[in-house]
Amino acid sequence: MTPLLSVAPRRLRWLRFAVVAIVTWLVGSVLFAPWLNPFVTRPSASDVTTHVLLQMSEHEMMFAREDVESFYARHREWPEYLDVSNDNPTMTFDLPTRLVLRGTFTSRYPAESGVAGTRVELRFDPTVKQWHCQATQPAPPPGRLPRGCEPPPAAPWSIVDFLGTLLTGSAVVLAVLAAVTALVLLLGNPEINQLRNQPRKLRRHPVQELVRLDRQLRWRRQRASLLVAAEVAAEDWHEAVDYAAADAHARAQLLALRMSARATASVGWSLPGVVYEWQLPSTLPVALERLLLYVPAPGLPVRDLVRHLRGLPTGQDVMLVVSPDRASDAALNAFASDPANLCACLDQATQTEWLLHPAPQDVLVGLLARQLRVTRISPYQTRGGVTRPSVFFGREQLLARVLNREPGNYLLVGGRQLGKTSLMKAIERRFVDHPHVHCHYLSLRDHRLAARLAAELSLPADTPIEALVAVLADRAGGRRLLLLIDETDLFLRDEARSGYLQLAALRSLSEEGHCHFMLAGFWDLYEAITLDYASPIRNFGEVINLGALEHDACIALATEPLSRLGIAFAEPALVERMVTACGNRANLVAILCQHGLEQLERGERVLGAAHVRAAMASDALNDALAGWARLSPDPQACVLDRVIVYRLAQLRGQGAVAEATLTMSQLLQEFSQAGIAAGAEATRRAFARLQLAYVLKREGDGYDFAVPLFARQFHAGEVDALLQRELESLRAA
Repeated sequence: MTPLLSVAPRRLRWLRFAVVAIVTWLVGSVLFAPWLNPFVTRPSASDVTTHVLLQMSEHEMMFAREDVESFYARHREWPEYLDVSNDNPTMTFDLPTRLVLRGTFTSRYPAESGVAGTRVELRFDPTVKQWHCQATQPAPPPGRLPRGCEPPPAAPWSIVDFLGTLLTGSAVVLAVLAAVTALVLLLGNPEINQLRNQPRKLRRHPVQELVRLDRQLRWRRQRASLLVAAEVAAEDWHEAVDYAAADAHARAQLLALRMSARATASVGWSLPGVVYEWQLPSTLPVALERLLLYVPAPGLPVRDLVRHLRGLPTGQDVMLVVSPDRASDAALNAFASDPANLCACLDQATQTEWLLHPAPQDVLVGLLARQLRVTRISPYQTRGGVTRPSVFFGREQLLARVLNREPGNYLLVGGRQLGKTSLMKAIERRFVDHPHVHCHYLSLRDHRLAARLAAELSLPADTPIEALVAVLADRAGGRRLLLLIDETDLFLRDEARSGYLQLAALRSLSEEGHCHFMLAGFWDLYEAITLDYASPIRNFGEVINLGALEHDACIALATEPLSRLGIAFAEPALVERMVTACGNRANLVAILCQHGLEQLERGERVLGAAHVRAAMASDALNDALAGWARLSPDPQACVLDRVIVYRLAQLRGQGAVAEATLTMSQLLQEFSQAGIAAGAEATRRAFARLQLAYVLKREGDGYDFAVPLFARQFHAGEVDALLQRELESLRAA
């Protein structure tokens, strides 16, 4: 043996053995066992015809047996002949002797089948009333007998027959062993075996190899079982295989379809390939309304691709780059990991996961969280009402009060940033495409309700409110109309001065069934409901006093959006302490989580106690806690508000006296002792106003801060001076 052959790779020797075994099996089966050879036994058109005719012959035999047996039962003798009425039979029958029915196959059978002219005999046993079928000479070929018929009796074996059979059997056994060995070696694919052991890996199999993998799985008849084990829908798998062989436009459209995004071609780019602009759905749990998808031109070297990407102008939109092949994955992922750009790489494995995962939005969010700064896609909305349903938590009972009843009027009162707008937006979303209710949201910028609504409806500013509601009712298409009016305080203040003309019109429209209303506001709405006896809004609808968010909903708000980004708190107790310190105020929880995200380094995925402490001391939180000093348009009322807050902060001593509370009677007594003529009704209103703003809360017989963090904004030594100055202003009034 030469040195070259002696060092031949072992896998080549196995391959050679497999080829030899397959060839041996194919040749040997032709000589000794042709029924085992797929090329010999491949069914032809005549085989199909013969099979159909045999089924017809079986039916004709059945009817012939029934006729003969019926005659025998009536006459107790065997008939001399059998009359079969069939224009084009597949068999003819005669009665050669007693208790014997003989059938001959006609020429309807193809000549190559060897069935035409052959015979079978059916013998009747009258004692048990059963028939026995056996082929007779000339007999049909093997495999061409009707069901239930036995072949003709075999002739006695000679020594030659015995030796021939032994030799044939040995050859068949050897051929089968060789074929089995070859099949095991040939089909023992390590890649498929690994997928069978870990089927979830199928979801991240490189998309470039899906066509080849699909072909191998179909050949082995393992595709269906593997898809079930990997929890992949068959429709998604077929789409992924088609995607692997599709052009750039078809790929981009399928990726967008999986994300429920609206894709339009974006022009004016110097990139080789195509760029699409996606409008992302509001259900996406990140603060990302649109992104750019770039599909590079086929055959573009990865070095040139990265060079083109580096030459892009700095922008604000995230660009998702579709990797063209596995060779480009590493370079594109390295480029996307650079924090200086806003690119993310959709590599080969992630493309497959995008197409096969039951929740593709989670795939996109996870990809962006890994390759971009999380603050760029933070799901937390710290300004204005929450518009994304994925970050709206809680308020289920309040929603049920509105959604699960007949439409009515509602008055939503509460302090700033407590979630009034978020709740109204949630109600509007729930009524989208509702078959019976049409909901319209309107946010007022000033006191002009009719002018604001007219501008939205593209009507003249002086259009009466009744006509505006009539237009909305027409657009509702017969559905009941619910008008959500946000930020109504300035409107109500102006109405109080002008005699409540528009409020009276709203009440009349509601009583006549033309429209129902939900008004949201703070102190002016509260005064119109509870303190102004002449207000038409009194008893106008159900009052909903909006306070803190449910505790469990606050926990979910702090943890679930972060978990979608792959981020978690170091311990559950940390979340509990943070939510409690925020007084279950949703906007404060969102601000702390957002600040925690801003502190995380790239790749860091755990928020610890240090992050939470820093967030609690942040300017963003202090700004959110501010604004309480001017809750009323009346300056004197604001002074009284500040006196109450400073006096409570003084009692608390910045937390030194944890159980200290302030009572109204205590404050009125202190006013009397200081010679301050503050009215009891004005003081009662001040406490109600601070409680409505969620600055104070009832605690036994007194009041305490609703948000424990609120007391931290007062520095030591400042509270006494601030309180003294406000008391002097109150005394001078």
